[in-house]
Amino acid sequence: MPAERLARGGLISLVGSGIAALSSLLLTVLVGQVLGASGTGIFFQALGIFTVLTQVLRLGTNTGIVRFIAEHRAFAREGGEWRIILFAAVPVAVVSAVMSIVVWFASDALARWMSSPDDTDLLAALLRTMAPFIAMSAVLGVVEASARMLRGVAVFTLLQSVMLPLSRLLAVGIFALAGATAWRAFEAWLLPLPLWLVVGAVVIAAPLVRSFRRRSRSIDDDQLTARAFWRFNLPRSVGSALEIALEWADVLIVAAIASPSVAGVYAVVTRVIKAGGIVDQAMRIAVSPTISAMLARSEHARVSALHTSVVRAMILLSWPFYVLTISMGGAVLSLFGPEFVVGWAPMTLLAVSLMLQIACGMLQSILIQGGKSTWQMYNKSIAVTLSVAGNLALVPVLGIWGAAITWLVVAVTDNMIAAVQVHRRMGVHLQPGRLVRAMLPPLVVFGLGGAVFSILWELGPLPLLIAVAVLGSIYLAVLWVLRRWLDIVPLWRKVPVLKRYA
Repeated sequence: MPAERLARGGLISLVGSGIAALSSLLLTVLVGQVLGASGTGIFFQALGIFTVLTQVLRLGTNTGIVRFIAEHRAFAREGGEWRIILFAAVPVAVVSAVMSIVVWFASDALARWMSSPDDTDLLAALLRTMAPFIAMSAVLGVVEASARMLRGVAVFTLLQSVMLPLSRLLAVGIFALAGATAWRAFEAWLLPLPLWLVVGAVVIAAPLVRSFRRRSRSIDDDQLTARAFWRFNLPRSVGSALEIALEWADVLIVAAIASPSVAGVYAVVTRVIKAGGIVDQAMRIAVSPTISAMLARSEHARVSALHTSVVRAMILLSWPFYVLTISMGGAVLSLFGPEFVVGWAPMTLLAVSLMLQIACGMLQSILIQGGKSTWQMYNKSIAVTLSVAGNLALVPVLGIWGAAITWLVVAVTDNMIAAVQVHRRMGVHLQPGRLVRAMLPPLVVFGLGGAVFSILWELGPLPLLIAVAVLGSIYLAVLWVLRRWLDIVPLWRKVPVLKRYA
């Protein structure tokens, strides 16, 4: 894929991911301001349970769909896409439907296990509310992954990163204006799912039909079987479950052990930090099919060069956010309400963890797309074990500081293991020395600049907005002046007004 085409796909994904992240942040601001720390803790506990269930029930099929359709196209095969999607969709639909029924009938027992006695009845009601939507969300994941490969990044981004998050924000906003409780706010968050499931099915219907009509063109020896699909995907299913458990274990453990208000503060802190992951997500969406095709052809040197250029862009685009949450974290958290500012110091540890993860790059994607999903599953098993053990040991003693320390330890361990596997065992050589230049501009502009604003101004939304505008303008100017030194000319060429000068 030419650099300009890759940049275009990355920018489309980045814009969509930016809208999704902004919608998520606005939703968190809305929930924090309306429900307070305690109500926010209950809301995000329910959201975390729902997210873990639905992501696990997608059985890692998004990776299988991307991997096998990309391989299918890399060798110019025709008429097999419909079969790949069928292999993915049917098991997900059946298993998630069964789980919806189980959650409905086991809601009281689950609530007693996952909450304090004072919150058991409310959590049980939330579990019954989410039960019918579990299967819808799981199948929607398969539909979105199919749209990504059949309709392209732009359509996928519109469905997953724009329309669904904005509709959820609108629904919760309407309920909030009517004086919503945590229960009603969560119910509103669920309501848009059926609509976008139907829309997604309509979007992929035509290319699926075309693929089915071309099935006679596929050679029998080249046809993927369900057994081959799930032989690859089963380890990924476990790996996917472990990934989502790793992402939410700390929030759910804090909610179960600490008070709802403490859980609310930690939930907001983690939502803020995860908003910076939009660049990582966008690049994975844009680049994963290309990496899969290159690895299928054993083009390891090209994967290494592509990975280095992508990680350089990821650092330049995402580190400013994390550095600003360190230097002006109090102002950031004040947006959600004064109760949440106490989370600033632990948030710095989370920001450092995510900066390290961004600098390590797309290691997980390389492992998965290179057919090493079993390795990735073992890695995530170690990470989840560390996370659960660390949180259970430290949260009762240190509160959210314990959760933050555990997060940092897990991030370092997980990424170092994956780096050794990718570099030494797969032959995709990592080049950390070529990334140092990209780290300097965000550290200088947003680190030193954010510290100056924090010293000179009181905490609040206005100083934060001014700092973002001033430092953002300076940063863009620095990136333009140093575009060749930083090797980011292809990115600037995708900016319509400036491409002729880049």
